[in-house]
Amino acid sequence: MNISGIRLYIKCNFSTVRLARRIVFSLCLPLGGVAAQPFHPADSLLKSENVSPLRKLAIAPIALWQRLSYADSAYNCQFYPSCSNYGALTIARHGAVTGMALAADRVVRCNPFAHGYHIRSADPSIHQDGRLVNRVPESVFERSDRGRSPLLASTLSAVIPGAGRLYAGRGWDGLFGFLTVTALANITHRYNRLNRDGGTLFFGTLTATFYLGEIVGAYRAVVEANKRP
Repeated sequence: MNISGIRLYIKCNFSTVRLARRIVFSLCLPLGGVAAQPFHPADSLLKSENVSPLRKLAIAPIALWQRLSYADSAYNCQFYPSCSNYGALTIARHGAVTGMALAADRVVRCNPFAHGYHIRSADPSIHQDGRLVNRVPESVFERSDRGRSPLLASTLSAVIPGAGRLYAGRGWDGLFGFLTVTALANITHRYNRLNRDGGTLFFGTLTATFYLGEIVGAYRAVVEANKRP
């Protein structure tokens, strides 16, 4: 077999191959719920009549991710529910924008220092399988009449991602949030300089999502800190 010839063909027809990959991915999104399996929790939300089509569209990539993550124990999450389930549930409950921001906040908090922060939290619940219980909040912006100001924390993170978490006493979360947002912004900038609209749009959306996650996460971090006795 002429391998070099195959490589040359793919190189010359790269745009066609890329278009084919996009078509396959696009088809997978609506079929995610049709080909659903019961051990992928996000599938139940795709089938639910109580979840709007827009929210299902935002949940669909999470359902696809679960088909990969649930097949490999290396992707096991330290939280209960897992980050993917948490993200799907927040989108279903709070809408696409707020839900994705909360999901981004959870991903940032799912770092090597999560256990220590969780044990010192106001409700350090542990699931029966040993994971840290962190459920979807009923209200995103809870009021806090004592201690530090949640609004100030959000403002700080709006100016410098991660600064609000530092103000809340969660310095490591703040560092991970800052690194995540700046890394994604840098990748977006590179794609933009190369005039690659697809990459710019994708990573730009991720950057905006994690930026909002820092603002929401900083607010909630202060509310959580103020609950501690």
